[in-house]
Amino acid sequence: MKRIVISNSEFEGLRLAMLEDDQLFEVYLEEADEESLTGSIYLGRVENIVPNLQAAFVNIGEGRNAFLRERDLYAPKPRNGSALKVEMLKPKQKIMVQVKKDAMGLKGPQVTSYISLAGRYLVLMPQISNIGVSKKIEDPKERKRLHNIAREISKGQGVIVRTVAEGVEKEKLEEEIESLREKWLNIQKRFKHARKPQVLYEDPGVLEYILRERLDDTVDEIITDDEKTFETIKKVVESYKPKHKPIIRLINGDAFRKMGVEKQIMDSLSRVVKLPSGGVLYFDPTEALLVIDVNSGSNTSGIDSEDLILKTNIESAREIPRQLRLRNESGIIIVDFIDMAHESERQLVMHVLEEELKKDKVKTSIVEFSKLGLLEMTRKRTSPPLRKFYETKCPVCGGKGSILSPIHQARNLIHELEGLKGQELINAVEISAHEGLKAFVDEKKVQKISKDLKIAISISYDNPYPFAYTMRYKHMKKKGNSRKKKR
Repeated sequence: MKRIVISNSEFEGLRLAMLEDDQLFEVYLEEADEESLTGSIYLGRVENIVPNLQAAFVNIGEGRNAFLRERDLYAPKPRNGSALKVEMLKPKQKIMVQVKKDAMGLKGPQVTSYISLAGRYLVLMPQISNIGVSKKIEDPKERKRLHNIAREISKGQGVIVRTVAEGVEKEKLEEEIESLREKWLNIQKRFKHARKPQVLYEDPGVLEYILRERLDDTVDEIITDDEKTFETIKKVVESYKPKHKPIIRLINGDAFRKMGVEKQIMDSLSRVVKLPSGGVLYFDPTEALLVIDVNSGSNTSGIDSEDLILKTNIESAREIPRQLRLRNESGIIIVDFIDMAHESERQLVMHVLEEELKKDKVKTSIVEFSKLGLLEMTRKRTSPPLRKFYETKCPVCGGKGSILSPIHQARNLIHELEGLKGQELINAVEISAHEGLKAFVDEKKVQKISKDLKIAISISYDNPYPFAYTMRYKHMKKKGNSRKKKR
């Protein structure tokens, strides 16, 4: 059974979850959508052209400049001889761009000047003339029918027929293409009259986006805890007129908690995911990529058995795509499966992985196994990962995942006291240390330093931060104290 669960409250905003047989596989947050610029169309100003990178930097009025690669630059005019397309741009030139990827880390958003407008059934690409039909529509007759309709209604513009258009009559497709053309005309008018970098068009909010992208004949039920959202859902479902109409339910209380979504989200933030056979997946995200390690875990019975290794790897190949969708991880992904003896086994694992990835709306590309036995993948970045909205950097380790050992912190404490030599204005030091340092601080050494420097030193083990200490200095003449904290 496939469900869409929607919770809407003033405190937490709009949250949506996709469940299949009560198992969570996708989450959407209004908070994430507000931060995301993906799909939005801007009037930009060319700030800098870098021929060596075959790219340009564009000011879109959103802080950091956007990055426009040459291959994403639409050039209606032919090139001047051997000049690169980016060299045809001029500083301060006005340009229309659409965000492909949100900003990440120190990098600004990535943009394209090939504009596309998505509807429920069609995607309009007004600057080019390509016609395409979703690969997920497999029936040759239906593909041909949709391709012919798209060609007929395109009027020389590019059109992609989406998966949900399968079986949809021509009149409905014509109606949508005209609506998209009207949007495009309005965007062009705004671009023509605007002068400063600004947004020209924003994708719809989370609710409309999810219903447009995910509501199909496989959805059995939509559950919400908000009356206004309930009425909106009914209207949208009625306008889409799906063949299989889902049940729409309004419930009391937080829908995420009542349907067990909140608990599954918390579980998904764990580094460790257990598999049915006893195997374990370890997820380690870094700035550059995501590493997933497949481990046999508690499955020690017959650990050398090829059948057991293959079973664990196949379970991993089924679970990894679900986890990627749920966690919304993207970019470069490296999977370290348990070593397999035969190429046929690796191909089987690849096949299972590919079949599961077909359920993902976000484009994922798989590369062959490397010589080291690592499987490389890339998943298109559409919005920040789920962990960004539920987690923050640890105040103790600063996001490193580890802190300095107590023995080294105790040594640092001694070295800092020794460094007070020659500080004639200091006559006392009060140290607040974590109780975990008590066994490592050399009290005799502290007393000797106190005697040698003629400074009163007192230590209390009441610091709340693990293996941290702070020092408070008392001066003879100067008023006020200075504080120092180390972790």
